[in-house]
Amino acid sequence: MSTLNHVDDYPEIPVSLASTRTILKTGAWRSVRPVLAERSAPCSAACPAGVGIPAYLQDIKEGRPKEAFAALTSRNPFPRITGRVCPHFCEQACNLEEKTGRDSVSIRSIERWLGDETAHLPHPVPSRETGKQVAVVGSGPAGLAAAFYLRRSGHEVTVFDRRDLPGGMLRYGIPDYRLPTVIVDEELARLEAMGIEFRNGVALGSDLTLDDLEATYAAVFVATGAGRERTVGIEGESLLEPGLAFLEATGRGEVALPGDRCAVIGGGNTAMDVARVLRRLGAEVTVLYRRTVTEMPAIREEYEHAVADGVTFKWLTLPRAVKKQDGKLIVTVEDMWLGEPDESGRRRPMPTGVSRELRFHGVFSATGETADLTPFPDRLMSSDGWLSLAENGATTDPLVYAGGDLATGPATVIEAIVAGRRAARAIDHQLGLDRLWPEDNPIEVVGSAEVNPTYVPRHDRTADHVAEWAGPFAEESVTMTDAEVLYEIERCLSCGHCNACGTCFVFCPDGVITWEDGPVIDYEFCKGCGICVAECPGHAMILVNEREVSHV
Repeated sequence: MSTLNHVDDYPEIPVSLASTRTILKTGAWRSVRPVLAERSAPCSAACPAGVGIPAYLQDIKEGRPKEAFAALTSRNPFPRITGRVCPHFCEQACNLEEKTGRDSVSIRSIERWLGDETAHLPHPVPSRETGKQVAVVGSGPAGLAAAFYLRRSGHEVTVFDRRDLPGGMLRYGIPDYRLPTVIVDEELARLEAMGIEFRNGVALGSDLTLDDLEATYAAVFVATGAGRERTVGIEGESLLEPGLAFLEATGRGEVALPGDRCAVIGGGNTAMDVARVLRRLGAEVTVLYRRTVTEMPAIREEYEHAVADGVTFKWLTLPRAVKKQDGKLIVTVEDMWLGEPDESGRRRPMPTGVSRELRFHGVFSATGETADLTPFPDRLMSSDGWLSLAENGATTDPLVYAGGDLATGPATVIEAIVAGRRAARAIDHQLGLDRLWPEDNPIEVVGSAEVNPTYVPRHDRTADHVAEWAGPFAEESVTMTDAEVLYEIERCLSCGHCNACGTCFVFCPDGVITWEDGPVIDYEFCKGCGICVAECPGHAMILVNEREVSHV
């Protein structure tokens, strides 16, 4: 931004915009000086991927969607996906809400808009080939992210997956009304255009082994997810339908309802998806959960959507047995009460001894998932029976890395993407390509007490749009319009990032700040009064003691 015409919109203020500079260089009076400082917005710090949110919002605001896309995808290559399904940790940390009580900036909706707006842009093709071949096993978000970054580095990347089509949980675990399959297909096409090869219908452990892959590839990243469902552990469990298998079958178009009244056992995200799919297919749905809504591990937003869909919840209800009678399933449940917190930090459900029977046409289990570790040799296992992994996904075998839900258990899409990126970086390091990854230096986070929302527009947050009903699996929400995106970005304080708002220029009483795509301070005359720092909305300027400044 080279001009400050927009500062004419500021209200009248009791300061002078005329310079008070004279032949006397008053900068000598100064004990502190204002400087632009590289600091992190709390939204960026809360994002598992560390996306520089204020920077790409400014790119959008100034009409540079390509640059915004490049900035975002350096950390997260799939904004069309995360803009729809991410639980938006970023918004929960927004200083605007903390400082003013107003709703946070709708970052996820802006991210979704940017992903859709730039859907036609290709991903970057590597400037040069390394000649190294890397295998990725699993085509969920962790595997796809690793493939993206590895290919961007110039490696030949082959992605293996046991299913007939790639996409993993993005295709088979998230219903179409939340994440349309067509978007997954388009993102996969962009990866193929980078030169990534996909081999489907190939299962690790039966069709090929890690030894087979290590014989051909310079490194292997395994991200096969957590697709093995935990048992409920009750009498008659064989009568239950596995929730994950139901979602996968639905993703393949194999829709079959067991009857009009269904129950779902569990309180996690899978349980919410199963319940909502059943409800959208026309069934009456009851979720049976042994704790209360306060302890439920499902993302709060997904629970609220389930309630809006008409799903009923029975809290403090623990299934004890299931039997079939007269074409229905009789579920014996026991009422619970909450005791002291357990190792998870949630209050432990305790039995009351009071039981009753509930009747349904079908009952689905969704009490958690775990990884299938049978394809991994003993040399990669730790004493506790799990994979022995470093933080970057490295195993005890220098050629094998692992990550995503396989390593952590069920997590969010963005956390899986970060695991894939982290492993790709570790593989590049192993292959001697450290230069491709600049160091991530820890940056101080701007706190809510430091920001100044006075000059930020006070309009309300742009509401998410619900799509008109077009069928049970049509996308349930609508992307923001261009105008709504700009309207929403205006609300951002741009914490820690100079967004060229010109506030410092306007309020400098000595007129020592000029503008050249950002503030330029004439330190020969700046007295160090600190008004520019105090007025900066996002506290992108700080005062530094003159003793700490190296004079040239």
